[in-house]
Amino acid sequence: MKKLITLISLATLFLVFFTNTLVSAKTLKTKSDSIHVWCSPNLAEIATSWMSEYTHLNSEIKMGLKVIDKEAVPLLMQKPDYLGFFSNDFLPLVKEKPVWKMAVARNVIVPVINSKNPFLNKIQQQGITPDQFAKVFGVSSNQSWGILLDDEQLNSSECYCFGDQNVDACLSKFLKTNQQEIHYINVSGKEEFISEILSNPYSIGFCSLIDVMDAENQKLLNGISIVPIDKNGNNKVDYFEDIYSSYDDLSRGIWIGKYPRDLYENIYAVSGTQPRDGKNVDFLEWVLTEGQPFLFASGYSELVFNERKSKIEDLTEVQTPIIEAQTNTSQAGMILIFIGLIALGVLILFLVFYFKSEKKDAVRESLPNSAVFGEHSITAPSGLFFDKSHTWAFMEKEGAVRIGIDDFLQHVTGSITKVKMKNPGEKITKGDTFLSIIQHGKQLDIKSPVSGIIMEKNLCLQNKSSIINSSPYGEGWVYKVKSDNWLKEIKSLFMGETYQIWLQNEFIRLKDFLTLRIKPESSLNMQVVMQDGGEIKDNLLEEFGPQVWEEFQNEIINKPDKM
Repeated sequence: MKKLITLISLATLFLVFFTNTLVSAKTLKTKSDSIHVWCSPNLAEIATSWMSEYTHLNSEIKMGLKVIDKEAVPLLMQKPDYLGFFSNDFLPLVKEKPVWKMAVARNVIVPVINSKNPFLNKIQQQGITPDQFAKVFGVSSNQSWGILLDDEQLNSSECYCFGDQNVDACLSKFLKTNQQEIHYINVSGKEEFISEILSNPYSIGFCSLIDVMDAENQKLLNGISIVPIDKNGNNKVDYFEDIYSSYDDLSRGIWIGKYPRDLYENIYAVSGTQPRDGKNVDFLEWVLTEGQPFLFASGYSELVFNERKSKIEDLTEVQTPIIEAQTNTSQAGMILIFIGLIALGVLILFLVFYFKSEKKDAVRESLPNSAVFGEHSITAPSGLFFDKSHTWAFMEKEGAVRIGIDDFLQHVTGSITKVKMKNPGEKITKGDTFLSIIQHGKQLDIKSPVSGIIMEKNLCLQNKSSIINSSPYGEGWVYKVKSDNWLKEIKSLFMGETYQIWLQNEFIRLKDFLTLRIKPESSLNMQVVMQDGGEIKDNLLEEFGPQVWEEFQNEIINKPDKM
């Protein structure tokens, strides 16, 4: 009976698919090569730049831009296939209707000081809290560094601000006060703002991040430093608050929620539903790649690479392939028949797979299911050397060193769907990336436990990467290597009980990461990965998106414990 119901359901799905294909065919001849874009007034410059360059590269595409005010937004909601670029202040107007939105850029507001400020070292160590900023920018007199640093310093602080209404709005939210109650010297232009900061070591100000960036090398202008913000008010810049050493670190910190939300606004691509039209998807994908460098000239910050990568994957995964319209009816008919045959073949293959796997599923259901994992559930065969990069090494009788990843790491990631490997003959160095493991676009770069020349790589992993999950120390090995300095390098590796002790600390670090470092997408997600009693759910990274994988890469993989 169960098989019959399944057959009926699949047959119905096939008929629906084929019917939809026939219906879609009727609209193929009306396919348009036009893209209609609406935007808020503050985004007219960047929208125009994007559209001008895109049509230059794609001469067959026609694009039209309409700049609208807030009152026109409700009318725009009535259009079924609009594409808009809006800032945060426009979004509340579309809350009444479900809309699709995707961040494509950011306007980031930062506090900056002169790099010759005599208190720079102290500021970089302890940061400045939002309350301390509010005390200084909230009064018209007695603006001193003693208030900013919560000490007895009497040096006056000259407070400046430069930017448009969005800067004032962000600053008002950050300081939790009305714009009229914020006191600062409002300069007339970017050059004057920079000049004031550079000429006075005791000056401090707020501006857009792009205003103090060197576009050519993506670094802060010489003589200017960003003030670290002490979000939790404990008078020190904690490890998870330390995001100010470079533009890339700050951008990534903003993406994963480490920077105050009140000090930046996202620029969104907005549509009534998630774009499925090929030309709209192609344009948005271009905006997230080749279109990003155009942001700087308009005063906006680019998204970090991994964030853009995840958004592109979301776009292309749902894209419905569009078949170019054919004027010849018979050609369109042949296309439909071809599509129908493919769909039928897929249906047959699915049924064969289903009935073959039914018995296997019954066996799996009878096996105990371990929902959590801990240090006692990690396999660690004796005789292997383990590295802090969660990799292992073993010298075989003929002298080759076989290496791979440990059981802990595969428990954390869950099913590995793809690997990126080096080739025989290439040199690898201990501590450098020797393997990338991927799960549906989410990636971790793994560091090598030893140095040497690759003699052989495990070709089985390219066809079935999940072998690493099922047999990390056996069939899931990665390379055979001719080691450069085996006896010296194994001195820093673990074996047996030492590895088990080190693993205990790794579980502590992992729990700290889950509870302190990441910003859970919801309380439900945290409940899923941390069970009652603080036990960690097996395959926990499967519950999170690329941003959390990026954070795990930087805080667990790239910064191993110093035991």
